[in-house]
Amino acid sequence: MTPTQPTQPNNLFDLAESQRQRDMGMSRAASVIERKEILLYARRVARRICLEWGSVTSDDVAQAMQNDGIDYAVLGNAAGSVFRDDAFTPTGEVRQSTRITSHARIMRVWKLADTAQ
Repeated sequence: MTPTQPTQPNNLFDLAESQRQRDMGMSRAASVIERKEILLYARRVARRICLEWGSVTSDDVAQAMQNDGIDYAVLGNAAGSVFRDDAFTPTGEVRQSTRITSHARIMRVWKLADTAQ
């Protein structure tokens, strides 16, 4: 038995297309009206943490929101857009998430862009 040949070229790996689809999906997720307000709130929380501690991670935002009685999970896919804002820039540091739902993934550490040197 011989394997079936695809009728279309193998487009399984394409960095530019992957980034394009990621950006489109994040834009759609962040534009849902119900999530837009919570996304703006999450960004305010991230900004507050940066001002207090100098840097912030998604875990920090999730913890602060939980402390405020808001479930970070309500952001859904828009959670990936919290730091997609000109106010934040990556520090170059990464940390491992301790949130159970994040499955110990690696996450970036962010700081306010106006403090980037």
